[in-house]
Amino acid sequence: MIAAQRRALIVEFVRRHGGASISELAQGIGVSASTVRRDLDFLTEEGYLVRRHGGALLAEARRTTFEPRHEIGAHLAHAAKVAIGHRAAELIENGQSVIFDSSSTVLEAARAVVGRGLRLTACTNDIGTAAVLAAGERIQLVVLGGTVRPGSLTLVGEPGQGFLDRLHADVALMGIHALARGRLSETSLEVAAMKRRMIDSAAKVVVLVDSSKFQYPAFCDVCPVERMDTVISDNGLAAEYRAALADLELETILVDAAGS
Repeated sequence: MIAAQRRALIVEFVRRHGGASISELAQGIGVSASTVRRDLDFLTEEGYLVRRHGGALLAEARRTTFEPRHEIGAHLAHAAKVAIGHRAAELIENGQSVIFDSSSTVLEAARAVVGRGLRLTACTNDIGTAAVLAAGERIQLVVLGGTVRPGSLTLVGEPGQGFLDRLHADVALMGIHALARGRLSETSLEVAAMKRRMIDSAAKVVVLVDSSKFQYPAFCDVCPVERMDTVISDNGLAAEYRAALADLELETILVDAAGS
């Protein structure tokens, strides 16, 4: 098991149980207590967890600009992201033009689209997603230009942002850092600006968001959730957030994320 995957599993274990001891984590993850201690030191320093005597708690003092490292974020809520991505891919039809946002959940949708062998024009601002889509023999791929954000595979700024103003895509598959208080929000002004351009460039907008992202807003707003046409999440979504989406009369799809 690679370190990033192991650390994501620790964060998920603590999140599910509200806290955990070193022995509980070692048994639950299947690694040694010494490995858990080293990982807890790393995760505490990075702001994911708070150490307590003999274990750890989830960091409740949320920083609105905090985002997990790319290599760890890809493994958080992984089963939910795979299920959401597969369901999103089922909404895509042959011959469409599709924007694939930079997101670990949208990456799973890209993998599922390639697996279906669909004929598409695909646009993305994510280097990893571009590599996946490039394997699709029937996919015409457009990689939006820009500058790579440090610690990620995301392209932001020009020329991609301006290029989006000239696009008219059928569908945009969007990831988001937070969907809270009726708004989509992000940790970075430049990422939020890129996402707004993508949303404005598409006739239909589908947001792919796992159930862990509904509680706290991030630093800056992207748009109201009403701007979305469809929300795809997982069945771990709390009843209060399900009710809020129902009140907005949005198409809401909840997938089975057993094991997430």
